Amino acid sequence: MKRTLLTLGNSTAVTLPPDFLERYNLKPGDLVEVENTEQGILIRPQHTLDPAFEQALRSVVTRYRGTLKRLAEHDRGQDNS
Repeated sequence: MKRTLLTLGNSTAVTLPPDFLERYNLKPGDLVEVENTEQGILIRPQHTLDPAFEQALRSVVTRYRGTLKRLAEHDRGQDNS
């Protein structure tokens, strides 16, 4: 698919057709990741966590940090018990 680069102020933008936006559940204002690859430019939706879930996860990790560390060591065969 060919797209034309547009000038927006001091930046350059590329537009995406409506079917792409619908397929990837994107809307104006959403963040996307742009990556330089050997094949060219890769644009993909940025996956973000719900803020409430992220806060709950941080709370669990903080509370159980020692237990999680011991579980990880056990999984790697580094269990000292």
